[in-house]
Amino acid sequence: MSRGPRNGRQPATASSGRYSPFLIFGIALFAMAAFYGLLVVASRLDDYFLPGNEISLGPLGNLPGINSGQTPEAATPEQRINVLLLGLDLRPDDPPGTPARTDSIAILTLDPYSNTAGVLSIPRDLWVQIPTGRGGYFYQRINVAYEAADWPDVRYPGGGVALVKDTIKRNFDITIDHYVVMEWSSFVQLIDALGGIDINVPETVYDPAYNDCNRCPYREVLFRPGPQHMDGQRALAYVRIRYGSDDLDRIERQQQVMMAVLDKATSAGILLNPARLRELYDRFRRAVNTDVSPARALGLALKLKDVPREQIKTLSVRDVVYPMTTADGADVLGWDQDKMRVLVRQFFLDGKVDQEAARIEVQNASDVPGLATQVRDFLTSQGLPQERLSVANANGPRTAETTICDLNGKGYTARKLAEWLGLPETRVANSACTGVAPVNGPADIIILVGRDARTLVQRS
Repeated sequence: MSRGPRNGRQPATASSGRYSPFLIFGIALFAMAAFYGLLVVASRLDDYFLPGNEISLGPLGNLPGINSGQTPEAATPEQRINVLLLGLDLRPDDPPGTPARTDSIAILTLDPYSNTAGVLSIPRDLWVQIPTGRGGYFYQRINVAYEAADWPDVRYPGGGVALVKDTIKRNFDITIDHYVVMEWSSFVQLIDALGGIDINVPETVYDPAYNDCNRCPYREVLFRPGPQHMDGQRALAYVRIRYGSDDLDRIERQQQVMMAVLDKATSAGILLNPARLRELYDRFRRAVNTDVSPARALGLALKLKDVPREQIKTLSVRDVVYPMTTADGADVLGWDQDKMRVLVRQFFLDGKVDQEAARIEVQNASDVPGLATQVRDFLTSQGLPQERLSVANANGPRTAETTICDLNGKGYTARKLAEWLGLPETRVANSACTGVAPVNGPADIIILVGRDARTLVQRS
């Protein structure tokens, strides 16, 4: 005969159905915390790897730390994705460890929300301030920065890529998120792996004595105007030829090739073929030095595929640079800092504003002479292309308050103009602008400049 416990009580068991309420509450709390943490991580990963294609979590997206999946109409400068593209001036027969300078420098920017992008190329001979890593800087061509990182008196933390990134930040105030570094031999291999690219050559490009390696014989290379299919070697010659042209011409050809590579790499035949995509990415990783992970690369490629080609702008610095000779007698390119600042703002212009491409007429409705011109110049300094802006005198009565008239449904741009000018959204009007008409020709938006604009522009 078995004995029970001395106190006469039976131990609690699972079959007895008696659990501590604190245990049940703890388990539920842990499960909720784990689920919440999973949502936070998933939403952040989705935002990082698939920018602009976030999944919607409905009401759960309103919880702290979770991306709601509701994308804005355009990215802020901080939300843009900027990729630094560097082509090293190394030939296939250069010995390993040969110091390298950059033969091409470009920045690809992507606004994943407005589906806009841009490519800004920087001339290799641009005379810039290069940081030393110890609080100072020295002047030199920008293409020297990559090599200078290893100079005994520099030894820049992070190496050549870090020094180029910091040089761009110091001179142009552009923050770089990712980088891709490639030698020209790798460039040839990648284009051949894509099956070549198609280029519409705008004008004759010719070099009677071209070569692309140290011990290669010189040969004649000719590109006639018109559509052409190019393999890797042919495309390399197209972007490198210097005979009869300057570095700015080469930059424009390089941008052509970048766009052609982008078209081919993001074509449906590649992105929808997993085996082909894997093969190309493996070649890409072997050919370049980059900090872009496979998942991030696929997400960016999918997003770039959605960007219409007319929404990818290529900017030239031709109008902001000029030839100059340094104190040591070197021929370099100087640059106008104010004009460069405006160019950079055009490059990063709000994607939705760029998309709407509104024609804006600034009419002086004040009694202050030249005030409309001041407003026009202020808007140009914010990055609005000057060709979209015109100035006129208003035909109506003089006014103290500035009003923005949206004539053709360009509401986003009208609200952005109000923001730049420090105006409340109530100053953006439609019906209140009855009778307001453009003076200089067709316009989508008319800014009726009142006397307050003088203070608004100065304050902004």
